[in-house]
Amino acid sequence: MAITHFVPEVWAAAILGILDKNLVYAGSPCVNRNYEGEISAFGDTVHIATVADVTIGDYTKDTDLSVQTLTDAELLLLIDQAKAFAFEIDDIDMRQVRNGGGLMAEAARRAGFGLRDKADQHVRDRMLQGAKSTNTLGLIDASSTSTNVYDQLLVPAAVKLDEANVPTEGRFIVLPPSVYGKLMLDSRFIKANESGTAALHNGAVGDAAGFRILKSNNATVASATVAGTYATKVFTAASAAGNVFGQDLVGQTIGTKKVTAVTPTTVTFSASVSLTSSITLPTRQSVVAGSSIATSYAEQISKVEAFRPEKRFADALKGLHLYGSKVVRSEALVAGAVKTS
Repeated sequence: MAITHFVPEVWAAAILGILDKNLVYAGSPCVNRNYEGEISAFGDTVHIATVADVTIGDYTKDTDLSVQTLTDAELLLLIDQAKAFAFEIDDIDMRQVRNGGGLMAEAARRAGFGLRDKADQHVRDRMLQGAKSTNTLGLIDASSTSTNVYDQLLVPAAVKLDEANVPTEGRFIVLPPSVYGKLMLDSRFIKANESGTAALHNGAVGDAAGFRILKSNNATVASATVAGTYATKVFTAASAAGNVFGQDLVGQTIGTKKVTAVTPTTVTFSASVSLTSSITLPTRQSVVAGSSIATSYAEQISKVEAFRPEKRFADALKGLHLYGSKVVRSEALVAGAVKTS
């Protein structure tokens, strides 16, 4: 039996549309797609050329200038993420459902949502890893007062971006709903809305401290286990965001030794320590602020195919999503963690 009403281009466009509409970290205004280009296969690489700064010197009349030979470097944006889906609907189920075609469309929509969610989490992790080490805010405790979100998060993040000469236009900050809720209790944020200068309408986004505010449930990063060799000083962390979410471990005593440093991949003790169990970094509400110039994202759904499984009476659909991201300007990102309870 031939599938006569399936048009691959239509399904592919529909799924891409859902991705674009729902992306937060991997969408505008958080990333740029300057280098997306043509992506045809998993493992493709986007080459990003950079040029060294031009030296500025004093000029002396009747004296030859010293001509600088420019050097360049190359950043690689690797399309290293490949996600896929495949599902089928039995002919009997299709017939017994009032709108069988609607069932297939809803399943495709859910597949698009799943792909979007994976891409969003991927870009979130790249941003948390890629923020310049001096641009991490550590842990901000907003459990006691809502003003801490404005005073200890938004303002310091803006200052760090100012100090890095990041353009003020198009700055963003992604908050989890719980942190956004704290911010909405701040009178300064409320007054901005009352004056009509902040876009709080529809409860989706707002503006404060020069940032466009976005919300995402993907801002919560689960606890991570830190494992290591028995009786050693440095333990390998499973969480790529350890530098943000484990900062409050620094100075604490675990076992008999103090934690002296936490990086994206390690927890270091003051001396070798024997642990009978692993360390668990706490679950944190992540915050990422910055500009779209910091992170490049490239994606393509390369294939969407309808087929009839050989040994089933069913219609089936499968798809493949290729994408990757790269932090190209680490100084244009700020990362932090917030404790709300």
